[in-house]
Amino acid sequence: MRSGSLSEKWANGHQTRSGPRSVEKRSGHGTRVTGACLPGGLRFAPPIVICRIAPLTIALLVAISSLRAAEVSPPELTAQSTRLTPEESVFTGEARLAHQGIVLTADEIIYKSGERLAVARGNVIFTRGDQRLVAEVVRYHLDTGAFTVGRFRAGQQEILAEGASAEGKPDRLDVNEAAVSFGEPDPINPVIRSGKISYLRPADRPETVRFEQNRVGIGSVNLLPLPTFQETPSDPSLSGFELAGGLGGSLGAFLDVTVTTPVARDVAVGGELGLYTKRGVLFGPVAKYNTFGADGLGARGVLRTGSIQDGGKTGIDIIERPIAESRGYMNWDHHQVIAPSLTLDGRLNYWSDSEVTRDFRKDDFNKLQAPDNWLEASYASNNYIVSAFTRVRTNDFSVVQERLPEIRFDGLPVEVGAGIYHRINAGIASLREDPVLAGPNITSQRADLYYGVSRPFSPREWFSLTPVAGARITHYAETVPGSSEGTYTRTVGEFGFDAKAWEHSATWGYQNKRWGINGLRHIATPALSYRFSPAADNGRSHIPVIDDDVFSTYLRPLGIADHRNIDRLPATDTLRLGYEHILQTRDKVYGSRDLARLSFAFDEHGTAHAAASQGASRADTDVHTFLALTPVHWLTYDLYNRTTLQSGKTQELNTGLTFRDADIWAVRLGTHFLEDPVAARVLEQYTFDLTRRFNELYSARINLVYDSRASVFTQQNYILQQRLSSFWVLSYVFSFYNGDTREDDYGFTVRVETTAF
Repeated sequence: MRSGSLSEKWANGHQTRSGPRSVEKRSGHGTRVTGACLPGGLRFAPPIVICRIAPLTIALLVAISSLRAAEVSPPELTAQSTRLTPEESVFTGEARLAHQGIVLTADEIIYKSGERLAVARGNVIFTRGDQRLVAEVVRYHLDTGAFTVGRFRAGQQEILAEGASAEGKPDRLDVNEAAVSFGEPDPINPVIRSGKISYLRPADRPETVRFEQNRVGIGSVNLLPLPTFQETPSDPSLSGFELAGGLGGSLGAFLDVTVTTPVARDVAVGGELGLYTKRGVLFGPVAKYNTFGADGLGARGVLRTGSIQDGGKTGIDIIERPIAESRGYMNWDHHQVIAPSLTLDGRLNYWSDSEVTRDFRKDDFNKLQAPDNWLEASYASNNYIVSAFTRVRTNDFSVVQERLPEIRFDGLPVEVGAGIYHRINAGIASLREDPVLAGPNITSQRADLYYGVSRPFSPREWFSLTPVAGARITHYAETVPGSSEGTYTRTVGEFGFDAKAWEHSATWGYQNKRWGINGLRHIATPALSYRFSPAADNGRSHIPVIDDDVFSTYLRPLGIADHRNIDRLPATDTLRLGYEHILQTRDKVYGSRDLARLSFAFDEHGTAHAAASQGASRADTDVHTFLALTPVHWLTYDLYNRTTLQSGKTQELNTGLTFRDADIWAVRLGTHFLEDPVAARVLEQYTFDLTRRFNELYSARINLVYDSRASVFTQQNYILQQRLSSFWVLSYVFSFYNGDTREDDYGFTVRVETTAF
């Protein structure tokens, strides 16, 4: 290479291609320019290699680089070849500009140092964070971060867009004549076409997109116009689209569509339309809202309604009354964070009859089988919670313990000195319960206070003992009819202890690569608790019982402070023994993982009176056993058992065995046995659940429930799922039922759902 000819070409503004060496040059305002010296313009590392250059070239480099001190943030530019003039620098061939989180690549980039402007042409890719824009021409201002483009395509996460032109800056992007698709471009994916789209990235709120002059469609077909609205890319309203159709024994052929449309900031409204050949037309408004910001404050909720003039066989409700033809439901769930420590939660369910959601919204009925209406405001401080809770009865076919309202103060254990902790719980409530069938209404006005103290002792590292003592005072402003007392105050005391002793462990160096075992560690922890409160069941003849004991198969709370059945507290003289074993091995990701866990506990009642106070089902001693085995990631076994110690009779047994192969297939076998001696009922079922993914498009699931007492399959579901595109999933559901008079004998449903963003 002759350095003189190189300097002449450079000075005259001619394009220069380097020889078999690398030349680093500095263009205006300290711009870093790296020219490639290999044949064909291939770059190699390190990029800076000294070449022999004419004195004129050196002088030019020194003059240009001296301007770098005045530039706060110079860009970094690379290309296969460069051409410099006093006004601009032209970078050609795999040109790349990087500046403050912006990366710009193109066939050619022209950098105007005086204006601090970069103009990219040809196969331009503009990248900022997780945003990516593809265009033919992009103009980018380095000082302001603003840019303008011609026709382009852009993408972020699962949202893709294209438009006639756009201009933007770090916190905003405005697009003209745009089309936005959800998921990869596909002829059946939803598309919003807008005259203008503004993408906003405020510092204090989630990113939002504002759509103006809109039409929504599928693929290239426009379906309907939309008003101006704003959308959140991380939680788009269109993802709530639901479509189901099929055939049922009592419903006939049916089609159910639910669509919501954004109408304002963070709010979408729409409706549900269901067409049933044997029942009629079901219609109701639907609304969704989510106003949460980056500060964690806001509200979210869903309102769903439906009404139908039922032309089919409506049957009878849960209390054996004929169901009217005019049927409907309203379900509303709300969660709100008013301040960092203040929340408001609520649920409203109004059903015309006990079976309306069971007939027309089966998935919702499986989650909530009785309407519940409540509202709670709670304030949480560092060591206490103040709450106001109300529950009302809106449906006469359900039993509800109404609270009109209940106001509570729940203090967490706080140290008061000398290692002593105290705890305070207090509440006042106005209660009401209306029986479904014949019987008088029950009302109660109640004030309740609990105060307890505890003192942990740890004389040895293997032993801890915590004595506890407390008292609960409950005042009833009115008593049951016929009581000799106009008002009644019950005072109950308790004392006892909680102890953990002889926690011991052992380790072994056992290795097994096939099972992924890298050493073994066994931890055993015995626990012992005792509570004595023999007078807790006093005053039952005076107390209106609304908060009563309910059927439960698991361990009850031991102390009187944690009982919710305030109106029927049990006398207690109970010793609880528990023992837990854990077998672990080392894990590369989590440090350790459990191979096996075995725990059991039982309550021993010290007196016949305490046992009888627990009820007929609690007079004996129940032994609770839980076992979980996960020897390898593809195998899991779990078991829960409740057995009466005196007779050795099993009251409950639930087991499950699961095999899985990554996300290809999984199968679970389960058993469920439950006996309720009070109601003289026995449940014995066996379940089978198989999931199989065939490829990227198809998967299947089989779910079977067999009742051995009735010797029938009470439920059979065969599901084939098909991914139509990156946005739509189609499910074919074949169902067969037996043993339930409300259900159809068979059902066939086709569901169209959107994939989650």
